[in-house]
Amino acid sequence: MFITFVRTIIMYIFVIAVIRLMGKRQIGELEPSELVVTIVISEVAAMPIQESSQPIASSVIAIALLLIMEVIISFAAYKNRFFRKILYGTPSVLFSKGKLNQKEMEKERFNVNDLMGIIRNNGAAGFDEVDFVIVETNGNVSVIMNSDNKTVTTGDLNIKAEPVELSYVVIEGGKVNEKNLKSIGFNRKWLDKQLVSNSVKDTKDIFCMSADKNGKVYIIKKEKNQ
Repeated sequence: MFITFVRTIIMYIFVIAVIRLMGKRQIGELEPSELVVTIVISEVAAMPIQESSQPIASSVIAIALLLIMEVIISFAAYKNRFFRKILYGTPSVLFSKGKLNQKEMEKERFNVNDLMGIIRNNGAAGFDEVDFVIVETNGNVSVIMNSDNKTVTTGDLNIKAEPVELSYVVIEGGKVNEKNLKSIGFNRKWLDKQLVSNSVKDTKDIFCMSADKNGKVYIIKKEKNQ
């Protein structure tokens, strides 16, 4: 039992490290080759946990080899367009400017009902409100609305909007995040003024406080029973 416990912890930490090294895109939208590598890694990692006679070193070596191969392949695909096309394929246009690409639909095994469902899920009532429907290389489907049905922006109305600034958490669970506070260009003196103006006596009374470079703050106070 103890050996299984230790092996599980080791493989858990090692696999998490490998996934992080493979890149953030691995966690989100997987290409076919990336999905295969992820599945194989999970299978290899499970072997020494399920079988105590299986040397843990062999699984570690196998996963490390898969990591190296994936990094090399990803780098090659990044540098070479032809290799990227072979490995990942190209997007498939199912619908374009009022025309259904029936060959691509058959190739991707999409029927009209599938297509209509995707269009409705993207806020359109039918084909007349859409210009393009594209199956991306990772399997996601992109729907591009036509100009008459796009959301109106401030740019369309010739209205100059203020630049958007990212908000950072400067207080969490009553503790000040000095790094985030410094990154938005403020100090503890400014923070203390914000607390006073929001009727907060101490940082310990705050569950979460965010702020941006413009000085815009948002405060959530702790509930009394916390």
